[in-house]
Amino acid sequence: MTAASTPSGSATATGLPGRLSRVRRALPSVPLLAALLVGAMTACKDSNIPFFNAPTSIASSQDGIQNAVTGLFAASRVDIGTLIFYMTQFARDEGNIQFDNPQNIQFGTGITPIPANGAGVWDNEYLAIGHALSIIGAVPKAQPAYTPQQAAAIVGIAQTIEALNFMMLAETRDTLGIPIHAAAAGGPGPVYCNKDAWAQIVALLDSAEANLLTAGTIPLPVKLPPGFSGVSGSAGPPTTAGSFASFNRALAGKAGLELAYAIARNSAATAPTPSSPGAPDAAALQRADSAITASALFAPASLTPPVPGAQFANDASTVNWDFSSIAGDLVNPINQGIGVWVTLRTLAADVDTLNDARWKAKFGPTKFQLQIPSYAPISTADLFQYYPTTNSPIPIVRTEELALVRAQIRLGLGDLAGATTLINQVHQGAGGFGTPLNIAQTYTAVRDSLMKEQRISTVFEASSDRTIAIRMYGLQAVADTTWGSKDLHTTIVPVPSTEIEGRNNNYTRTCP
Repeated sequence: MTAASTPSGSATATGLPGRLSRVRRALPSVPLLAALLVGAMTACKDSNIPFFNAPTSIASSQDGIQNAVTGLFAASRVDIGTLIFYMTQFARDEGNIQFDNPQNIQFGTGITPIPANGAGVWDNEYLAIGHALSIIGAVPKAQPAYTPQQAAAIVGIAQTIEALNFMMLAETRDTLGIPIHAAAAGGPGPVYCNKDAWAQIVALLDSAEANLLTAGTIPLPVKLPPGFSGVSGSAGPPTTAGSFASFNRALAGKAGLELAYAIARNSAATAPTPSSPGAPDAAALQRADSAITASALFAPASLTPPVPGAQFANDASTVNWDFSSIAGDLVNPINQGIGVWVTLRTLAADVDTLNDARWKAKFGPTKFQLQIPSYAPISTADLFQYYPTTNSPIPIVRTEELALVRAQIRLGLGDLAGATTLINQVHQGAGGFGTPLNIAQTYTAVRDSLMKEQRISTVFEASSDRTIAIRMYGLQAVADTTWGSKDLHTTIVPVPSTEIEGRNNNYTRTCP
């Protein structure tokens, strides 16, 4: 795999975004990924996308399955640098400021539109989804044969990573929608609107959990990357520490939250506004709450402040993407961007930089000069330093994040006191504060306090939680994300022009 859909520049092979106008694609002869989808599916069922990656088959052996699983995890992290590049700028936390690529900061912060021919986080995700489906199809053919429990475990793992790739697509495209599976007659599949895409993602995660529960407490029959060591002990159940099902349920909690708000935002009558909660779908929120509390990764009482000069550890409460400088592997893309990934004043102004343990651990003085001095008024001299080496992992989910995701769920259900308790567990446990926040028990006060904690807790991580929250709560145009009257309030990556052109310029959502 290469970082083919990552905006290219001087360090394209590492996944570092650079010049967005020079994009190399994984499938230059295939303008439309969805055109190759095979097999129709009904709504809220598992998708059926073929394995686009070479080779087109998996060896019918347990070694072949292991190699394919290793490849699936490796392929699924290719666009993490591009994902963080976009989503941290949309949140006005970071600016990619380079003298040789000045358009990067303009695209990411809504000064000018992002060109569709430079859009990433697309091809590689569909490649990985196809890879997952090939693994699922190969498992019954493996020799020597797996036991039914072992086979179910591998299928559950593949489905979970398939869903994670769909989550990255849905989170970057939001209201633009995404294709999930083929049309009944083959060819280009429908483009599902946001709520229906999230419904299918939630269903896929539930199918994966069912397989992991069938596998039960058996050891995983395949080896996972080091970043998943905390969830590699057994297939399930999710309440058991070290189970892969605990990771699945953590994702399901987050996906269920996004589904609840996607349903609400589908109608102006139920969509949240800057001053009102709207009506997020209560049933989806209750399922999300049950999922996240079933995960052994959800342990907010265990939170402790981060350690300065360290990095995110591969511990029992964190699942990470791995990177390394070994030949043929990918290095940490944020580490490679040191010097041009500039901290913005809007982030620093939202944090108690003198006392917050998270800020003091994650940020320090920069040794780099600002490459475009005219951006000095919006930037600071603080440098993100929590990915100190090319080998530093990047979190996918952590207890700290999950506590705030559940706070969002409780807020959506109108449980202001429950949300406040979770916010303060993060504020004190991770922030290192001796006393809790005194939060007025109103929707806007709890929401704003939650988003401040979420901002410093998850900045520069692959969760993209702050940008997602800005959209969910209808805050794209509030004061801390507005730069002048011409601000586009960009929070969405455009669909690649190759996908649109392959559909005869008719990228139309199917949304009842």
